[in-house]
Amino acid sequence: MRFFKTFVASVLMFCVGSVGLLASGVASAADFSNHKVAVITFSLLHNREHGNPDPQEGKTVSNTEVIGNLIAKETNADLFALHTQKLYPLSYDETVDLAREEQRANARPALKEIPDVSAYDVIFIGYPNWWGTYPMAIATYLESVDLSGKTVIPFCTHEGSRLGRSQSDLEQALPNSKVLDGFECRGGDTLDSDTPDNVKEFLNDLTL
Repeated sequence: MRFFKTFVASVLMFCVGSVGLLASGVASAADFSNHKVAVITFSLLHNREHGNPDPQEGKTVSNTEVIGNLIAKETNADLFALHTQKLYPLSYDETVDLAREEQRANARPALKEIPDVSAYDVIFIGYPNWWGTYPMAIATYLESVDLSGKTVIPFCTHEGSRLGRSQSDLEQALPNSKVLDGFECRGGDTLDSDTPDNVKEFLNDLTL
């Protein structure tokens, strides 16, 4: 009987210890307190002409920025936005065509400013999926800064194409960075009630 009690106690201690280790692992994976984090976003909303009538009149936060704001809140990150020197057309169809032309030409649209992230070690980069990958303005930024040795995490909004090939394109563009698997959200779902929890789950699954 004494042996049985001792055995049961040992099993319970092992189980409690295992649960503790698992909980500790989850906590450390989601802990950004020892990291300096930056969130960089590019959005069409703030890089396009506006006029009357304007299909996005009154809208102040883009779909990509909604996700970026959620990430920044959870990671205590600093937010930066990319702005191109030349605005994209008011017409969505014209913008779609121009985005395809830029991609085919491997263009590098000029940016008004280049956010300095040299003091940060974790960089989230957010964008809408344009023709299967990130907009060429993101390529401009990637070639304008040194992200060597930093952890880079993409996130994107889309209308069905998810991350497309932007994950692999980012890995290829940043061979000296640690590029983690990214987060994707359909543009129409960014304001859904479960989106904040989806972002938290994504962040909790990261291992920095």
